[in-house]
Amino acid sequence: MIASIFREVKVSRPLFRTGLLSVALSLGACGTAGSPGFISRAPPPPAMVIVTDAGIANLSKDTKYTDAGLRDAFPGYEIETIQIAHETGTAWVHAAFLNGLQVVQIVKGSNRQIKAAYGVGDIVAGPNGERMGQSFSQLGLNRDNCRVGKSLWRGMAICDAKNATKVKLVLSIAGYQGPFDKLANQQDLAAATLQRIIWVPTS
Repeated sequence: MIASIFREVKVSRPLFRTGLLSVALSLGACGTAGSPGFISRAPPPPAMVIVTDAGIANLSKDTKYTDAGLRDAFPGYEIETIQIAHETGTAWVHAAFLNGLQVVQIVKGSNRQIKAAYGVGDIVAGPNGERMGQSFSQLGLNRDNCRVGKSLWRGMAICDAKNATKVKLVLSIAGYQGPFDKLANQQDLAAATLQRIIWVPTS
């Protein structure tokens, strides 16, 4: 049983404890200009949490899924229990919050190991500097390194991060109407925006 420092909070929206989307995030999802895939948004805040093959922040393959392990991996953060929607269903996980904003979701594996961690906050950056809200086109991704999501992530693009083997990028297309059994056409895919950066230690 996780120690009492963890407070159970079921959040209906993934990034904010209050369930409110920020103006900056809303603008980042909808502003477009010029060529397909160009997303106009306010500059992100400085990256404080970096996702690499080695892990997220101080979270690594050696981190135990315990109160002490997660506190050590995210010093100064609040650790709370939340329910999330992953690709094939929902799950209760622990999340690291900073100043009330959700930054990382940590999924428990067997034997108190970390199964996966999802970077979801604006202060998260990928191994090549990828930031939330950037488009497929801006990220310079290749559709050959992507697959279409299924179930709760249907229609989303799940792509390999460049120069990494344990990091995946999850992108969604606003208002996408399908087809959902294959990747979107290149024009729609170019405008897909980054929603999660996933680290899987055993991949």
